[in-house]
Amino acid sequence: MPADASTPSPRWCVIGAGPSGLTSLKNLRAAGIAAECLEREAELGGNWAFGTESSRVFASTRLISSKTLTAFTDFPMPREWPAYPDHRQCLEYLHHYADHFGLKQHIVFKATVTAILPVMDAAGRRQGWTVTLADGSCRHYAGIVLASGHNHVPRWPEVPGEFTGTLLHAADYKSPTVPVNLAGKRVLVIGGGNSGCDIAVDVSRQATVTLHSTRRAYHVVPRMVLGRPADLRGERLLKMGAPLWLRRLVSQRAIARTIGLPPTHGLPTPDHRLWETHPVINDCLYAQIDAGSLTPVPDLVRLTGNRVEFADGRCEEIDVIIAATGYQLTFPGIDAGLLNSREGLPRLFLHLLHPAFTDLAVVGMIQPDSGQWGITDLQAQVVTRMILAERFAPRAGSWLARQKQRKPPPPSIRYLDSPRHALEVEHFRYSRELKRLIRGLDRRLRQAADRFPEQTASSGGSTATR
Repeated sequence: MPADASTPSPRWCVIGAGPSGLTSLKNLRAAGIAAECLEREAELGGNWAFGTESSRVFASTRLISSKTLTAFTDFPMPREWPAYPDHRQCLEYLHHYADHFGLKQHIVFKATVTAILPVMDAAGRRQGWTVTLADGSCRHYAGIVLASGHNHVPRWPEVPGEFTGTLLHAADYKSPTVPVNLAGKRVLVIGGGNSGCDIAVDVSRQATVTLHSTRRAYHVVPRMVLGRPADLRGERLLKMGAPLWLRRLVSQRAIARTIGLPPTHGLPTPDHRLWETHPVINDCLYAQIDAGSLTPVPDLVRLTGNRVEFADGRCEEIDVIIAATGYQLTFPGIDAGLLNSREGLPRLFLHLLHPAFTDLAVVGMIQPDSGQWGITDLQAQVVTRMILAERFAPRAGSWLARQKQRKPPPPSIRYLDSPRHALEVEHFRYSRELKRLIRGLDRRLRQAADRFPEQTASSGGSTATR
């Protein structure tokens, strides 16, 4: 049931103090929009705060996108850092970002959200939101930015039978000794994504036997190609306007020269073209396979006690299974209908804006094929301008409403139909669309400022483009 109507508050609420929440809070406040952030942990960082309940990184985690294509739009990572910083440096960077823009004083820590309800007036119109916390307190807001991530609820593989050994999800894996000492164990890692490949490599350096089960063969891309981050080389081709077929050809030749293609390592050729799945970025996977420390195996078909059977008929005794099989998309505390969800997926414009309302947005609900933080920065810039338009520039708001009704252009890359790719976006085209919206809103906000300077000034907002 909706909450009772109360005096509307101009303040917005950002839920989650990870990278997406921090850039949302920063952009809102920089535009003069009152906002605070609610974070359930005792520190910021979200997924990158290693050791907290919210974190899904493990001891050896480092970025799979270069620092250049990961950083926020106006806050580069230090030049002296490596091209692919580790999780400790990532958390340090997020703290520096929060300190630089004065964000920490606007974050409420240890604030676990249990309910998010719209406030309705007597006529049934939405007049803001009430957020209830675990301590029973309630806070009232004009709007909500959900930036709590989508790695909360593990997705487990559906395999017939019962396993009597130790079963873990990647969410709980921290190292080859935590939470289970894998030395002397026979370990099976399930999942061909980046986490699955990284964990398989990590485990193979300690376990007696490491098997890596995937449903299909994947293209693997090294972090560095001829001394330069692979994604920066790809970015250059994108900026040059190179067609997809040419980018594939150039990239595959570079991969072949650097780490080799799958058949070089005794693996089958993938059943899809490069970039039709989320890229697997790994420098050590093939080396561990070639050394005999890591054995690729096909999909599981049955569990029987401590034995597992694979699709090729092979059976193995296993002590520990680690399922790196992803996460269910959940937003605790808010009704899925408020997010225009169908079949478990919020149907939002650009995975960001509600198609009808302007008091709710989801920042960070994407999986780009490159770094994410700079893209969520652009998302937050769109949300900020949407709020300013709603407050004092109706023409800008109407223009954005029309954009949300436009038929999306056909994707430049057709990803495989799987839960793993439900939120996949091609970063270059997606970022270009966000920038187009930012420019269009800025132009109309400036026009409103010219027509109604007193109204603009009283809003406390700014239409200046960074």
